Amino acid sequence: MELKELTKKYKGRKLSESELSSYEQWSLQFFHQKEFVQEPMLQMTLQLDITEAYARYQARSKEIPEASFSAYLIWHNIQAQKNHPYFRYRKIEDEWYIFDNLPIFFPVAVGGEARFSEVVIDNPAEDTLEMFFASYRRHVEASKNRKEFKALPPLVWANLHFIGNLPNLQFTGLQIHTPAEKCGRPYFYFGKRYKSEGRMKIPMLIAFDHSNLDPFVISAFMEEFEHRIKC
Repeated sequence: MELKELTKKYKGRKLSESELSSYEQWSLQFFHQKEFVQEPMLQMTLQLDITEAYARYQARSKEIPEASFSAYLIWHNIQAQKNHPYFRYRKIEDEWYIFDNLPIFFPVAVGGEARFSEVVIDNPAEDTLEMFFASYRRHVEASKNRKEFKALPPLVWANLHFIGNLPNLQFTGLQIHTPAEKCGRPYFYFGKRYKSEGRMKIPMLIAFDHSNLDPFVISAFMEEFEHRIKC
């Protein structure tokens, strides 16, 4: 897939300097300059309290056909990103773009010779929760039946939303490899749900590029995300 096709298909456009804040005009360039910053990627693992969120899911969404709590978290993550555009910035061919309807990508462990299969779900920002539940289940089940691993084209892989799930691992910290091509894409990983002091929690990794994201905007995003999943 070429850049022109990518922007057309996923509703992308080049960012203009006039719509960027003075801080962004500096940061989008500065953190990708090797003479100043060797590695722009930062990573943090949060222990997300999902007690109220899981109760809300059980009460209002569990009976929807094909529902799963993992899909519930992922859909709300994408919906929250609508109000936080920095999460949708991508650097392609040394220019910054913003996208409105990127697909979701995540690997699924399938074992055998393939070991992993890749899932791509289109239109998550435009799907209702009910539509996303069905799409998520269909794509995950289809991935389990693939016998051969087939990687995505690099331009596509580097720019999709990456929201992974490690349901069997209760991690307190997760270090993932960072891409050689600095594209500004954040990475999310959810882990195994667990109980602590009577509360239900889940690990949540956020790996992000300091050029377009930082703890200030992540804090604002998390406030909305946590509100969405439990209210």
